[in-house]
Amino acid sequence: MSENQLLIMNEVEEIKNKATAALAKQINFYGLNLSESRLFSLMFIEDAPMTLDEMSKQLGMSKTSMSTGIHSLQDAKMVEQTWKKGVRKDLYKAEENLYASFSNTYLEKWFSVINNNKKTFNSISRDIDSLLNKVDEEELRKSLLSYSRKINGILDFYSYLEVMFREMKDKMDNMENENK
Repeated sequence: MSENQLLIMNEVEEIKNKATAALAKQINFYGLNLSESRLFSLMFIEDAPMTLDEMSKQLGMSKTSMSTGIHSLQDAKMVEQTWKKGVRKDLYKAEENLYASFSNTYLEKWFSVINNNKKTFNSISRDIDSLLNKVDEEELRKSLLSYSRKINGILDFYSYLEVMFREMKDKMDNMENENK
């Protein structure tokens, strides 16, 4: 291999590293930890499915870390196991539709947070209503009514977020179906 070819290969590797790092920063925003973000980014940038050994070598992380990361990414439907004739080790490839990968993962986390918080604030609202039926003192009633308005405002906010994220999910599902 000529010196020029070696320089070009090094530049290609540097470009891949920059792209992987930049994509990992973006993915990290969607709630994946840094090693999962780097792992997905590496797999997305590479052209071919990879083994855990290849991932481990490229990222300088243990094979155990790669296995844990792969399982998390599979749960998030961001990677899938694949098969190649003549290869005995498990191969994995990244979901190629970035929009679907990130959006589904991101939206599912938001739906979970919204659902949990709505349950909590609905319970608080019921507790306030229960107290309002027992309180005669005017200042305490005013204070409870103020809390109740604020809690209802929070519940309205979560309902708004839920509608907004549901509309996003519906649009993404429609886009995905159109691309099939």
